[in-house]
Amino acid sequence: MKTEQNETQKNEEVMRPGDVLRQAREEQGYSQKDIASRLRLRQTVIDDIENNNFEAAQSATFTRGYVRSYAKFVGLNEDELLSQLDKLGHAQPKEQEMQSFSRRTKREKHDNRIMSLTWVLGTVFVGLTAWWWWQSQQISQEAEIVSVTSAAQPLDESLANANTLAPSVNQTTASDASAANNSALLGETSQATTDQAPTSPALTSPVTEPATLPELEATFSPEPVIAQAPDMAEEVLKEVTLEDEATSQVAPDTDLALTFAGDCWIDIRDANGKRLDTGIKKAGETLNLNGTAPYKIVLGAPGVVKMHYKGEQVDLSVYPAGKVARLKLPQ
Repeated sequence: MKTEQNETQKNEEVMRPGDVLRQAREEQGYSQKDIASRLRLRQTVIDDIENNNFEAAQSATFTRGYVRSYAKFVGLNEDELLSQLDKLGHAQPKEQEMQSFSRRTKREKHDNRIMSLTWVLGTVFVGLTAWWWWQSQQISQEAEIVSVTSAAQPLDESLANANTLAPSVNQTTASDASAANNSALLGETSQATTDQAPTSPALTSPVTEPATLPELEATFSPEPVIAQAPDMAEEVLKEVTLEDEATSQVAPDTDLALTFAGDCWIDIRDANGKRLDTGIKKAGETLNLNGTAPYKIVLGAPGVVKMHYKGEQVDLSVYPAGKVARLKLPQ
């Protein structure tokens, strides 16, 4: 029991760091405000140190620094006060776990993943938008070609019907005229026969028959042949003339030359993507183009187009009539 009492008395006799600092300040005649202004600290910090209230300090490292500066200012041994502070178990610096950096690293990694996902989604969205725009352009272009082709087909059919009806009308007119001539000749022959019958029936019948039959045969056969021959010759001459005109209109320095016998929608671009010409061309129009080969050509009605590439005719008969032709020159 005596040993415990002696230890208690020794602990009571030991002054704590705050008491030592306050006593030294009072002996030198300084106030807490003077110490705070000299050390550039708040007066509450000086009051906490003198009252040994070290847990109220912001950090153990700062508290030890404040005690060191306070002891140095009043002329006390700094190490002794710090050792007393350590013995009391106050204001000992503790190792802090380095969690902030790892958390920051994890957060940055998470943010990087989010940014990468955002970029991927943005790229996919832009790609889908571009693909949709391209598809809409293709669909509109196809619709325009189909509408032009469908509009050109009735014109081609009407022209074909007109060409078909013209020979039949000519043949009908020629046949009507020949029939009228034949009926007139028959009437004259019958009248001549009746007039000559009373005089000598036995002699006139063998004489008149050979005379009239050659005339009838001559009147039946030559007229249709003579009437149709000039028409056929004129059609052949027209076709030859059109081909000669198409060939003569090809310029010597022209890469592409097109001649249109009917309405046709076209779209022609060169290797650089430059659109050389587009739209509906009318019958009888010609087109001479130059650019960078190869050329991408779209024809709505290839059957009405004659094309020359560098002076040589391009065979378009391989493309079915009434359907869009897509070709590349040179192939």
